[in-house]
This record gives sequence, structure tokens and C-alpha cells, in this order.
Amino acid sequence: MTRLAVIGGGTMAEALVKGLLGKGLMQPLDLLVSDPLEFRRSTLEETYGIRTTAHNADCLAAPIVVFAIKPVQLHEVLKEVGSQWNPASLAISIVAGARLERFASFFVPAVPPIIRAMPNTPCVIGQGITAIAGNDRATEAHMAEARTIFGAVGEVLDLPETYFDAVTGLSGSGPAYVTLILEALIDAGVQQGLPRRIARELVCQTVVGSAMLLQQSGKHPAELKDQVVTPAGTTAAGLQVLEEAAIRATLCLAVKAATLRSQELGKASQ
Repeated sequence: MTRLAVIGGGTMAEALVKGLLGKGLMQPLDLLVSDPLEFRRSTLEETYGIRTTAHNADCLAAPIVVFAIKPVQLHEVLKEVGSQWNPASLAISIVAGARLERFASFFVPAVPPIIRAMPNTPCVIGQGITAIAGNDRATEAHMAEARTIFGAVGEVLDLPETYFDAVTGLSGSGPAYVTLILEALIDAGVQQGLPRRIARELVCQTVVGSAMLLQQSGKHPAELKDQVVTPAGTTAAGLQVLEEAAIRATLCLAVKAATLRSQELGKASQ
């Protein structure tokens, strides 16, 4: 019997399949993924040994169904499956901007337990972070199920849904900001004469190590920064340029813009 079905066979669906199987939390026959593209279905079947289908309705027998679809597909997919839904089944949405209230409006005659989740792309390698929030029908047992599912691909935070637009703007979009900075630092290393391969290795480990140091030390970022800065030294010279370029303000504006866009998507789906 299918334990978990995923509607939408894209990157995040594959990350969940890979994580759940890799952690031994589920077996291939426990999983079912629906996707309209034959290429995606065959790729998932051949890579992970799971079952796939071209029909979303085939997923509705599962006790837990994850909606891993694009916001523009929300209305069409939920209109198709909402009236056929088993009210006892748990619906989990990772649709950006889709609020719990709007998601629930498609289910008739009874609203099921629904959990909204906001994962990010590092889930692909099991290093993501996911925020989750449930509607009033989602029990602690349902929330525990969601923690197990997304715990297979990284860390999980229980948060009020009111935080979700900001979560989307920060951690949801954040990997793009970080990779842009990584790209710029690698290019800077090349400009100063380093081979690109070496610059890439130096930058990746510097960022990974710095993040782990911050996470494990419990210190304020400014304290760790000051440990690197010596009076009139090389780091001080570099930081002066970054401050003059208003990198702090620019990053804040980027997160704000993404947060506002998430709010717009939420209003558009109503």
C-alpha cells in the first residue's frame, strides 16, 4: 500500500524520495509520484525503483499526499482532486505563496488536515531547512509526520503561517543569493590570478566552514567577523569596500523584495 504520494515529480519531489529512501524511512513500494511528463516518470522509476503515474487521482488513496506543484498549477490540480479527497488523508503543500485558507477552499465537502511547508533547494543533498505550519485540523500526529518527511532532507522548524512570506524571502530564495555571492567570490579569485578550480574549492569550503562555525559556536556573527579582522589588515581593507558598497542594505532589500513577491503570489491565488 502507498504510504506517501507526491503530486508533481520535479526537483523537490525527487529530493523527498531520495531522502526518505536514503534514511530508510520508506521503501520504494511505499511511494507513488504523479507527473504528466513521461521522461520524469521513467527517470524516477529507474533511479529509485518507485511507482509513478500520469494521473493525479491515483495518488488519492495514500494517507499522505504532498503537493509539489507550481503556483500556476494550483487551481487546476486542486479543482481536479479536491472533490475526490478522503477527509482523513493529510495534505501537505509546498506550493509557494499558497496560504492554508486558500488551499483548504478546494476541498469539499470537508476540509482535511493540511500542512503548509516551505523547503529550500539544499534539500536535494539533505541539507535543507523547511518551515511547517498546520491548519486547525492538523493534529500533533500530523505535524510529527511532516517533521519526519522533511527531516529526511534537512532541518525542520514549526512556525506560524504569518512568518511564511518572510521565510520564503529569506531561506526559500536564500540559496540563490548565496550562490550569486559564491560566483562573485570565485570570479574575484580568478581575477587575482587563482585557477578557477582552486578558487572554487577555496570559496566553497570557506563558506561551508564559516556557516558551521557560526552554527556550532553560538556566537554572534559580528563576534566571529571581528576575530578575523586585525587593525589595518587585509580583512579590514576588504570589509571597508563591502560596507561602502552597502552590501548589508542590498541583501536586506533583496529579502524584502522576495517577501513582498510571496505576499503578491498569495493574494493572486485567493
